Amino acid sequence: MISGSKYSIWQPRSSVTPRAMAELPDIILRSRNFRPIDKLDYGDHGLIAAQDAIKKAIQSGQRIALYADYDVDGTMSCVSWIWFFRAIGFENFIHYIPCRFKEGYGLNLDAMKYLIDEQKAELIITMDTGITANAEAEYCKQRGVTFICTDHHKIQPDKMPDCIILNPKQHPNSEYQELCGCGITFVLLRRLGQDLTVAPDVWTDLLALCGMATICDMVTLNGVNHRLARMGLQALVKSQNPVLMALKKACAVDDDLNEIDVGFRLGPRINAVGRMEHADLIIKAFVDYECEPLIHQMGHLNEQRKTVQKAIVDEAIAAADSQEGEPILFLGGDWHPGVVGIAASRLVEKFWRPTWLFQIKDGVCKGSARAIPGFDVTEAMQSVGHLMTKFGGHSAAGGFSFLEENLEQIYLGLSEYALDVFSTREDLWESKIKFDCRLPAEFLTLDLANMIDQMRPFGLGFDEPRFVLRGKIEKFDYYRDKQTQEKRHTAIFIKGMSGLQKVMFFNEVVEGLEAGRTMEALVSVTSNQFQGTTSLSLIGSDLKVYH
Repeated sequence: MISGSKYSIWQPRSSVTPRAMAELPDIILRSRNFRPIDKLDYGDHGLIAAQDAIKKAIQSGQRIALYADYDVDGTMSCVSWIWFFRAIGFENFIHYIPCRFKEGYGLNLDAMKYLIDEQKAELIITMDTGITANAEAEYCKQRGVTFICTDHHKIQPDKMPDCIILNPKQHPNSEYQELCGCGITFVLLRRLGQDLTVAPDVWTDLLALCGMATICDMVTLNGVNHRLARMGLQALVKSQNPVLMALKKACAVDDDLNEIDVGFRLGPRINAVGRMEHADLIIKAFVDYECEPLIHQMGHLNEQRKTVQKAIVDEAIAAADSQEGEPILFLGGDWHPGVVGIAASRLVEKFWRPTWLFQIKDGVCKGSARAIPGFDVTEAMQSVGHLMTKFGGHSAAGGFSFLEENLEQIYLGLSEYALDVFSTREDLWESKIKFDCRLPAEFLTLDLANMIDQMRPFGLGFDEPRFVLRGKIEKFDYYRDKQTQEKRHTAIFIKGMSGLQKVMFFNEVVEGLEAGRTMEALVSVTSNQFQGTTSLSLIGSDLKVYH
């Protein structure tokens, strides 16, 4: 094992050092147990009851309410339904996105009463939420309203709603169990569209939304999701939908866009709206073809989100000292509840501990949790679920709320749960990052980047390949922040096949460098276009300098 400056362990996926570049794809795929999918076929699992109820509602002109979560996955699911309804000429519907700040995550009875009593909804469809909405489902049953839950989150048997459920977690094939909310929405819409006339360009647009959600929701990129994400990216390039074209233009992405562009440009711009204001603005932007002002506002809110996020991260890092040596970080403050999730991810990276960050306001704590690899934050919250008002999510991330009076008990319960996990898996304590193999210097050509680009998209479960690269530091430089002029990025130059090759460490200031020293860098590989020239680009994840 190699110890780096950021990670305690660099964990090799393979002990093989390739002798030829042609060996690399097999090394990469074999170590991930990745099985490509030639054809997507969800089958009938859970679809028939939902399909029949929705077809009946459409044919009889019933009022349909669409209830979706406020992130990319939920909002793109909602937009998918609206675009689909418009395509088939159905107009008797209403959409509802809860306010993150006033209503929080998931369904609530007040929203159900509003949709049924005031909007006269006769059928309610949830997207990316609802799998724990047993009270809301019971209310719908009492009022004679059909309730269809489409969700992909973990099923909690004691909170499972008594209604029509379409959740991929119930699929017998584990490959399909990891679909995101928009993924299962797309499956259902395709089934509904079998008996209807829908223009091909509509399916292109819906597939583009599905691909964006699959990437941004960070579901496991197994064979099924990898194919969906890849097809979605292709559809996003192909789409002539004015909203998608305007969004791509605003984010300065072109026809070579990949999952990085979606995950770090398009997605954050969409998510920022629900984090900083009301996510209903996202729906308005996507269903109103005069969308440029709203898309511009999305960009403004994203910049605002970045500023708030940095302040929370700085404060939380300082507060983390009070929990030094504890198995988890459990921190609250006067923090924006829409941004604490991203901030929690930054603390996990820095401290390598499961992290809960939350806003404390008016006796209520509301926030987000993030996990380290191998630790399930949702299961952890189940251990103290009786003390929480609401919680849910995935193994890697979750949302929650609880009364401030229960803060200490919840902290102790989560800590006890974490200690039990760590007592059987002591290796979880050590920060680690995986790499595929060592990379010979002669492989550092544009052909390497092109080969890896052919395997995209990368993501959770199908990680972007990383390699260990050894060489002598020829020189180094720092790129400075345009506003503050402080050091922000580090560039280290080593000998490549055609002169000096730069290794970039973004948002990281590596001190103590010295020309002539030998280094080992953990790098990912891509191509970079600048002023019409395409070149090899090496992005550093960690570094070891030998003195």
